[in-house]
Amino acid sequence: MDSPWRLGQYNPSSACEVAPPISLDHNRFASESSEVIKFTQLLASFPYDPETWLNRGNCLRLLGYPELALGDIYKARLLVEAGIEKTSSVLGNEVRKAFRKKIYELHTTNPAWMKWAHTVSTPELLSQKVQEMLKRLELQIWTELMEGLMAANCCGDYARMSREAVEKFPDDEFFPSEVSNADAWYAQREEVLKTAVAEGHMNEDQMTTTLMNGGVYPTPYPFMTKEFLVRDEAVFKGIEEDFRRVSTNCMVVRSTIRNTSAGEGSEAKTEDDCIGAIARRDITAGETILIDTMSSGSMGIDADPAGCPTCCASPVKNFWNTCCSVLYCSQSCADVAIETFHSPICGKDFGYLYTAARKATTTTDFALDALLLMRVLAISQVEDTDHPLKSTVLVRLTPAYGFKEPNLIIFNFEDHIQMPITILQTFGINIFTNPLYDTWVLHTIKCRLQNNKHGQTLGDWPGTSISGLYSMLNHSCSPNVDWRHDSASSEVTMFATRDCKQGEELFISYIGSRGDSMTVVERRKKLMGWFGMACRCKKCTEEAATQEDEQNALARNVQAISP
Repeated sequence: MDSPWRLGQYNPSSACEVAPPISLDHNRFASESSEVIKFTQLLASFPYDPETWLNRGNCLRLLGYPELALGDIYKARLLVEAGIEKTSSVLGNEVRKAFRKKIYELHTTNPAWMKWAHTVSTPELLSQKVQEMLKRLELQIWTELMEGLMAANCCGDYARMSREAVEKFPDDEFFPSEVSNADAWYAQREEVLKTAVAEGHMNEDQMTTTLMNGGVYPTPYPFMTKEFLVRDEAVFKGIEEDFRRVSTNCMVVRSTIRNTSAGEGSEAKTEDDCIGAIARRDITAGETILIDTMSSGSMGIDADPAGCPTCCASPVKNFWNTCCSVLYCSQSCADVAIETFHSPICGKDFGYLYTAARKATTTTDFALDALLLMRVLAISQVEDTDHPLKSTVLVRLTPAYGFKEPNLIIFNFEDHIQMPITILQTFGINIFTNPLYDTWVLHTIKCRLQNNKHGQTLGDWPGTSISGLYSMLNHSCSPNVDWRHDSASSEVTMFATRDCKQGEELFISYIGSRGDSMTVVERRKKLMGWFGMACRCKKCTEEAATQEDEQNALARNVQAISP
């Protein structure tokens, strides 16, 4: 975050419904972003100072990035709680050490504080002052936490944590009003959602998800450089090579499908980073296009205790690596595991992730997302690239950025702030000293996975997967390619559903067969999360034109018979 912040790339992610965010003007943007850079540089030298994390979090919230703010505030909270805790710990000792130095220098060098220098004149008095200041800071952290939850639209978290704050700070006059505000907001949202259910715009499950979660817009952060925003030629060449390796009848190209021509009040737009696949020769219906096997670019996860950790096939057989007793379904899966993800996981206790995932009943359960994130983070550590976002799997995936009508990314405090940090800590990664896994990195990973993952259910176990080659195909509501699990594993076989001519672009459906029974309006609404605009495939374009002609004809008939 200490790279230059670009005003032209500034687009807040906040979607607060009770206090809609307003983008800062040039001067405020420059001021707040300069503060973020300053605090980031301070954290490089003093990573265990909770006040600096809090201050940076406050700036990030004011800039309109509550998901980043909440990450910093949670780190500040962890530090303060460790520093206040009477039981000695490594983290608590680091916090007290950092705060002793800071408070002592403040009272002995700052003219505004020197008149209270006697309050830190002995080690005992200094330790007492440290505890006093940490407890005061803890109250500020919880206050900022309420602001961040509201900005992230986390109605359920806001209601729950405001009550926790009242219990934690019973003498504070501020938090009871937060409970009242939270209850009013919750009731208001519940009423709106019940109306939506009654009118058929959503079902009961969707209502519960919306009620209990918040949301933020996926956006490229102003400090992100081009290397994190565009797949360069080296990445494209790597994808090209993978297609050549697994397929004799298709290849990847730079696609023009998302380019738009100039229209009324708008300019033509060319998207340089759109990739698609075309037929290298004539392909007959039913012919296999490619088989996307498990690798560092493709992965599947579920919580089946008898399933293969690499491909999810069940049952496992007598194949393992020498480091531990974990079993796989084949030697090739054991080899892929050790080459791509197993080493950082080996010997670590991730049981809490699998316990939660075994309760999942749908492929969209957050517990499965946590397992997928753990696998991706493991891959980034094995590859040892200079940045996690440059790992083989992540560098190829794009998030849903830059849309005129973006869809919200579901967001809540436990699954999107606390759980990723817990995963990092289980890996043994220091969340305070290692900027490679800062909250912006974790959230960018989440956005890329969200835009490219697809559900899988093998046997009775729901799961989720990333298929690196499958993800390169673009969407059509009348696709010419479909996929299946031939080997009862996460391995994906893609095949032609009709004859395809050489040079013809190959399409899959992002919404599957359920799109066949939808109207063009319903399909376009469902696809908005991927495109941020109305789907412009041939089927949608033709059906929309027919619908418009019918509406125009009806309007003319009504006009003709009107007196």
